[in-house]
Amino acid sequence: MTRALASILNGQKGGRPKADLSIKVTLPEIELVVLTPEQHSALVQKYGDDLITKALRILDSWLKSGSREAEKYIGKNNYAHFRSDGWVINSAKQA
Repeated sequence: MTRALASILNGQKGGRPKADLSIKVTLPEIELVVLTPEQHSALVQKYGDDLITKALRILDSWLKSGSREAEKYIGKNNYAHFRSDGWVINSAKQA
C-alpha cells in the first residue's frame, strides 16, 4: 500500500480511519452537525435520547453562530465534540 493511499484510508497522520461524510444521519432541526448513523446510535446508548437531543441542538447553534472557531468544524464529522467531559455534554446536562 502506498503512503498516499494509507493517508487517505487512515487519516492524515495514520490514526483512525476518516468518517465517510456522505453517510450521515439527518435529524430534524439539526442542520450542521455531522454524525454517522453508528455514531449517533452509540451516543444515544451512552447518554440517552433526551441528553443527546439537547447536546445536538447546543452544538448546532454554536456551529451556526458564525464564530471563527466554529467555522473550522462546519462540514466535518463532529463526533469528537461529544466527550463525556466536553463542553457540549456538560452544557446539555445543565440545560
